[in-house]
Amino acid sequence: MEYIQGISTQVVLFFLSLGFGFLLGVLYDVFRTFRMIFSDAKGYVFVMDFLYFAVCGILSFFFMLVTDEGRLRLYTVSGEILGWMIYYFSFGTVAMKISVPVAALLRRVFLMPAKLLTFFFAKIKNIFSKISVFSTKKHKKTNKKNKNNLAKTE
Repeated sequence: MEYIQGISTQVVLFFLSLGFGFLLGVLYDVFRTFRMIFSDAKGYVFVMDFLYFAVCGILSFFFMLVTDEGRLRLYTVSGEILGWMIYYFSFGTVAMKISVPVAALLRRVFLMPAKLLTFFFAKIKNIFSKISVFSTKKHKKTNKKNKNNLAKTE
């Protein structure tokens, strides 16, 4: 067990954490695209951001567990943050420009079956409401007729 790491090990871990932070930036764009596809409501954004941070925390824990036996080092955390920032301010801007039309297209694709189902269920509801109105009228007529028949027999 090595308590004091050499400079070469620290540099390797820093560059690994830079790459890992870059991958966390990619994961952020995936979450952001899902958020654009499904909803922009504040509550949904909060839940998605909370889920993103929870996933990043778990992944960072496993990253540090694998690379440095679970030790939390300032240079690994700063490498992750720096890698995330490098992605976000370089490739992230390009990914955002691409993900807006992709999200719009996927939103239409996901909403099409929902619109078809809504149309289908509206038609079924319309049919059942007509049957309900018809049966209610028939029931009222039958009740009126039965009351008249009972009144005649007494």
